[in-house]
Amino acid sequence: MPLPVEKKKPSVDLWNYTILLYGESKIGKSTLLSQIPNVLFLNTGGGLEAIECFEQPITTWEEFLEAGKDIIEGKHKFKVIAIDTVDRLAKYCTNYMMKKLDITHPQDLGYGKGYDLVKDEFMRPFMKLSLSSYGLIVVSHAVATEIQTRTAKITKFVPSMQPFMYNVIAPVCGITLYYDTAETEHGETRILRTRISEKWIAGDRTGKLEAHGDIEILPLPINNWDRIQQIFEGKLRLRKENNVIPFPTKK
Repeated sequence: MPLPVEKKKPSVDLWNYTILLYGESKIGKSTLLSQIPNVLFLNTGGGLEAIECFEQPITTWEEFLEAGKDIIEGKHKFKVIAIDTVDRLAKYCTNYMMKKLDITHPQDLGYGKGYDLVKDEFMRPFMKLSLSSYGLIVVSHAVATEIQTRTAKITKFVPSMQPFMYNVIAPVCGITLYYDTAETEHGETRILRTRISEKWIAGDRTGKLEAHGDIEILPLPINNWDRIQQIFEGKLRLRKENNVIPFPTKK
């Protein structure tokens, strides 16, 4: 195998980066994603009843494997795949492997072997989608967890998937967005957090969304995903220095 003789260029296509989008239940994650042209929802747990979208119900791990093969085969018009939610998909995978191994819990095999087998089973088809020519977004809910810092105990909002699955999914995601609410001069608004904080998880390997800062989600009929795309491509500029919306007091 010949080794490279030139440096590769960073990708400037948003859909070359797997995206993790998480936020509280019913905040509007699926509605936001439905604004993406040619997006297919792999719906693992309902919740899309009020949204006009292309939907493939997924109720078992075997159904996901079949859908993944059909997507990779390419006989369709979809450009982006949204797994909504990845939490439930991970649960389907866990249940599939427990039945296959004839165990009642991954830890039954001891020494972490059960968890490793579940992760291996999950990552094979997941990586095929992530590395394919299609954009991939994985959706999770947000849960509050107490974190002890050197000076105080704080509440941090993190994806709700089980830690052993988060630890294999998160490194694949080039962009992590936290869908949040905040109080502004115009009242409560919904925003995407693009920068990491001690109060949430977010980040962007390209630095493009981080450089912009918090992204305010505007009311319909404005296509907010089109705005996100423009921000990533440098076509939509900062409205104010630092562009950070204050963190709200949660109910």
